[in-house]
Amino acid sequence: MKTFNKTLDIKSILVVILLWNCTISCSKKEDPEPLQRGAIIEIIEKGSLTKDEVVSRMNETDGSALAKFDVKYFALKYRTQYMGKPLDTRGLIVVPQGIDTAHLLMYTHGTEMPSEALGARDISPSNYAGETDKNRDVRNMGLGWASAGYVVFMPDYIGYGLTIGTDHPYMYLPEMFISNIDGLLAAKQFIKKNTSLLYGNNLFLAGWSQGGAASLSAHRHIQEQYPSEFKILGSSHLAGPHNFKRFHNEILSKGGEEVETMPIFSWAVYSINKFSELKRPTDQIYQFPVSDQMTSIFTPTKDPDKVFKASFKDNILNGNDTLYERVLLRNSNHQGWLPAGKVILHHGDNDKVVPFYNSIDARDGILAAGGDVKLYVYSGGGHNTELGNFIVNTLNEFDLLK
Repeated sequence: MKTFNKTLDIKSILVVILLWNCTISCSKKEDPEPLQRGAIIEIIEKGSLTKDEVVSRMNETDGSALAKFDVKYFALKYRTQYMGKPLDTRGLIVVPQGIDTAHLLMYTHGTEMPSEALGARDISPSNYAGETDKNRDVRNMGLGWASAGYVVFMPDYIGYGLTIGTDHPYMYLPEMFISNIDGLLAAKQFIKKNTSLLYGNNLFLAGWSQGGAASLSAHRHIQEQYPSEFKILGSSHLAGPHNFKRFHNEILSKGGEEVETMPIFSWAVYSINKFSELKRPTDQIYQFPVSDQMTSIFTPTKDPDKVFKASFKDNILNGNDTLYERVLLRNSNHQGWLPAGKVILHHGDNDKVVPFYNSIDARDGILAAGGDVKLYVYSGGGHNTELGNFIVNTLNEFDLLK
C-alpha cells in the first residue's frame, strides 16, 4: 500500500512537471516579439485648430505674425527605456495642414513640479486638449511653430503624463535623452507611416531652461549616436544651464545664503545621484530625510549649508570627489564637442534662476571648437520674460536653415 502510494505520488509529480514545462514553453512561443525602443504603441488624435484659433491661444507673442497653417495634434504613446528597463511613455506631435514636406522640430519644456496635486497633468504635452489657459509651452512654442510650418514633437518626459508618479530624471541629461530620442524615433515613424509628407531626416531642436540644457545635450548625443537617423540643421536654447558643473558648484558654495532655487537644485542633486552611477545613500548627501524626488524638493531651508552634509559639499568644492566631478562634467555640454548644424543661444542678462554665464560659456566653447553659434542677449531679461523673443528669433533662424 505504501509502495503504491509512493509510486502514484512520483507519477503525479512527473505529470505536474511536464505540464508546467509545457505551459512555460508554450507561453514563450506565444509571447509577441519585444518592442524596439521608439516603437509606436498607440496614436490618439486629440484635436485640430485653425490658424486663428492657434493665435488666440498664444500669449507670449503676437501669433498672427507667424501663424500660416491650421494644425492637427496627436498623442503618441511609444516604447522607451527607464533605468535600463522597458517603459511606455507619451509625447505630443503637432502637424501643420497644407504642407508637403515635414520639417521636424523637437521642443523640450522647462522645469515643472512632478506632482499631480501641483498641476503636473496640465503641463504634460500629451494631455493637451485645445485649452486656452493650460500648458503654456504647447500653446506658444508647440502650436506657434507648427502653425508656422514645422512638425513639432514635444515629449512629456518620464515622470509626467502617462508615467506620473515615477521619479523624473531631473537635470540628469543622459537619462533624459533616452526617452526624448525614442520619442523622436516614434515621431519620425508617425510622419512616414501616418502622413503623406516627405521627410528627409532633417531635424531642429529647441528648449527652454531645463529643456534648453536637454536640447543642447540632445544635439550632441544625436549627432554622436544617431547620425544615420537624423541630420541636425539647427538647435535653439533659451536660458539652459549648459555649464552644469559651474552652475552646480556655484550654488553649493553659497553657504549661509538663501538660495531661492534650492528646492529644484536639491531635486537635481537627488536625480543626478539616483540616475548616474553614483547611487549613494541619501543620508550621505542630505541633512534631512530624503527618500524620493518629492522629499528632496521640500527642503527645510534654502541654505546649502543646512540642506547638504558638510562632507558631501566640501569634497565636491575642494575637488576631492573625482567621481562626482566626472558626472558633473558629463552633464555639461558647453564645450568639448563640435556641433553639426548651427547652435542658437538665447539668454536674458538679468536671469536670476539660470545665470547668464551659462550661455556665454556655451558660445565660447562652441566657437573654440570651430562651431557655428549665435547668442541672442536680451538686455534686462529674466528667466521667464523672453519666451516671445525666443519664439520669434528661433523661427527666423530655423527658416534660414531649411
